[in-house]
Amino acid sequence: MAFKRLSTKLAVMYGGLFSLALLLIACACYVAVISYARASVQQELQANAQVFKRIWTLNSDGLQTNAALLSRDFGFRQALATHDTATVESAFSNLQSRLKAQSGVILGPDGVVMVGDQGSFGQAAAQSLRGNDGLTPMSGIVSVDGHPYQAVAAPVMAPDRLGWVVFGSRLDASEMHNMQTLSALPIQAAVLMQTRGGLWQGPAEQTRDFKTDSLSFFIDQSLLTHSASMVDSSKGSLIAVATPLPALDGQQKSVLLLTYPLSQALKTYRTLLTVLLGIGVLGLGFVVVASLYLSRSLVRPILALKDAAFTLKEGRSSQVEVKSDDEMADLARAFNAMAISIEDRERDITRLAKTDTATDLPNRSAFEDYVSALRERASEDMVVIAIGIERFAHIRAVWGVTYAHTLVSRLQSVLTGIFERAYVARLSHDTLGLTLNGCAAEQALPLARAILARLSKRIKVTDDQSLDVGVTLGVYHIGAAHPTADEMIERSLIALDQARAAKTSIVVFDARIYSELADNLLLTDQLYAALQQKQMQVYYQPKFSYREGRIGSAEALVRWQHPERGFVSPQRFVRIAEETGCIRDLTLQVLKTCLHDQKRLLDQGIELDISINYSGRLLSDEQFNAQTLALCDQAVGRICLEITETAVIEDPAIGLAAINTFVSHGIEISIDDFGTGLSSLAYLKQIPAHELKIDRSFIMEIEGGQRDALLVRSTIEMAHGLGMKVTAEGVETGTAFTLLQAMGCDIAQGYGIARPMAFDLLVPFLEDFARKDEPVAGATLPKTRKAVG
Repeated sequence: MAFKRLSTKLAVMYGGLFSLALLLIACACYVAVISYARASVQQELQANAQVFKRIWTLNSDGLQTNAALLSRDFGFRQALATHDTATVESAFSNLQSRLKAQSGVILGPDGVVMVGDQGSFGQAAAQSLRGNDGLTPMSGIVSVDGHPYQAVAAPVMAPDRLGWVVFGSRLDASEMHNMQTLSALPIQAAVLMQTRGGLWQGPAEQTRDFKTDSLSFFIDQSLLTHSASMVDSSKGSLIAVATPLPALDGQQKSVLLLTYPLSQALKTYRTLLTVLLGIGVLGLGFVVVASLYLSRSLVRPILALKDAAFTLKEGRSSQVEVKSDDEMADLARAFNAMAISIEDRERDITRLAKTDTATDLPNRSAFEDYVSALRERASEDMVVIAIGIERFAHIRAVWGVTYAHTLVSRLQSVLTGIFERAYVARLSHDTLGLTLNGCAAEQALPLARAILARLSKRIKVTDDQSLDVGVTLGVYHIGAAHPTADEMIERSLIALDQARAAKTSIVVFDARIYSELADNLLLTDQLYAALQQKQMQVYYQPKFSYREGRIGSAEALVRWQHPERGFVSPQRFVRIAEETGCIRDLTLQVLKTCLHDQKRLLDQGIELDISINYSGRLLSDEQFNAQTLALCDQAVGRICLEITETAVIEDPAIGLAAINTFVSHGIEISIDDFGTGLSSLAYLKQIPAHELKIDRSFIMEIEGGQRDALLVRSTIEMAHGLGMKVTAEGVETGTAFTLLQAMGCDIAQGYGIARPMAFDLLVPFLEDFARKDEPVAGATLPKTRKAVG
């Protein structure tokens, strides 16, 4: 009855430990008897092997001597030299009959059979002696249709060799039996030959009881140790010894195998062994059965599965051999199926991970692997080129996806045709990567020009279609640097971006620009941190009203004093904020700060309108616009949003809708930096703005240029005609201040009025201004208004 519980199996195993001592004694006696019997037979078998080999040598010497006598016979040699076939055949037949040789043959000097066996033996003998320059008789084994023959060959000399005299006897079962009768033991003898694959084979009637691989392993070991040992067969264990035999061609390995059944050797001791084994079986039979069952049904399959699982974990192929038909076998089959499935998936994943599926070209991952491997072998003569295909999206839209992918494949073929050692991969949908070893730094640019010149020609995409392809190249040469493969590829792509930005065909990677880009990335992270830590400060630049003769408003400007970098230019970090999307958080912080400061001013009796810059990128963000409206509804004073005209022109429908919403909620709109963009009077007419700000670039030239003065005057008149007040930025001198007043400008802003200042300095400034300058018509630039903060 099979045990189904592991606890039962373990209980049976532990129960067997009580009989272990008895088992060890019985086993020791059994092993001693077996060892003694085996050693005795092995010694006898080795002695018989020497006797058989000696008999073999005597037989070979006898045949060899008679063959040599015939080869030295003057008449025979003369007949052979004159091609007297009849005489040669007669002499040969007489000798063969006297020797009772089964097969014989006379070979000519060219190895062709002249007289004798024209069949398999003759051909085998000719094959063995072909190319043999020996001048003395020889003997050895020759294989004829897979059967071993004992053959002797003697050269016929006159004085040069005229041919060979060859005799042979088939070593079949009867011949082996004759040799076996010479031994006192009932041994079995067989002659085996080694195949090209290293296996030992012989006649089927002599080797049918052996497994070829097991027998071959035994013979190889026996030839090394020169001693008898055990070998398994279908009739049980045998004691055997292998003795090497010479080969006629000197190459074919042959052995004489002598075997003796172990059962015969143990026959004398059978009664004693039976008693010993009976004692062991009676005491430990049940335990042995249980242990065997446990090891075969549970332990071994589990260990095999464990080893296979660890092998599979390491990424190597693993299979478990199924030897039973129980639940463990089902588990092994399931594991094998899983392993095969994992291998198939990994193979597909690896192929997909390293290949561009649309073109079957290597992708960026494969390109990175290749560059990395090449980088390890190369010194400083290595170049990576990123090749951008211009108008690729247009080509794909016009000619189709298939045509576009075919174009990429054709470009790869052209590039590899130019440079046989180049490795080309597809880095993105419109970018190819090329790397080449053995390219010096001074050769990188000429190499790129050669690529550009070739790709500038028409490319034959299909049999009936050619296309002019525009390409842009980014070049990176490794030089003395030690970048990683990914860094090398990225730098070539950065050079490609630099080329496209500069609208040029080729750009070699510029480390300085790369450093600036890297610094911008670092600054981006620091900007996020600064917004989280509220390091940004809001400064206010007062704005002077000509009509009221006082400071009635101020523009909020954000400033960033970095703890390590110091002052960071607003133009730089605001641009980064717009590109990364954190302009939302920045604008929100500024807006909340301004509303808070405006209330603090009002609490001190100061009414001040505040203008806040509102990025054009935010106009299309309806959620943020709604948040802005909700905050501005809480303002205690007038809020003005300064928006550049280009922000509206880029997307007029969304921009105008957002502005109209702001105006409907009482928020004033100012068109900032007027004149610096592509201004459109049509859009300007549609924008419900309250204020137009003339850019400082026009105001700073107003004193010395009639054209700038004319443009400023006409802009003021146009804005008044559209119902907008005008603010002039960059007012720094009294002359500019006076000219703007004469032109009818409404508000002046600039260093001539005051520099941007923190809130703590703004209140004293406003109070000082109010004491010294009462509102008057026709105000002049106050001489006491020096820059503050």
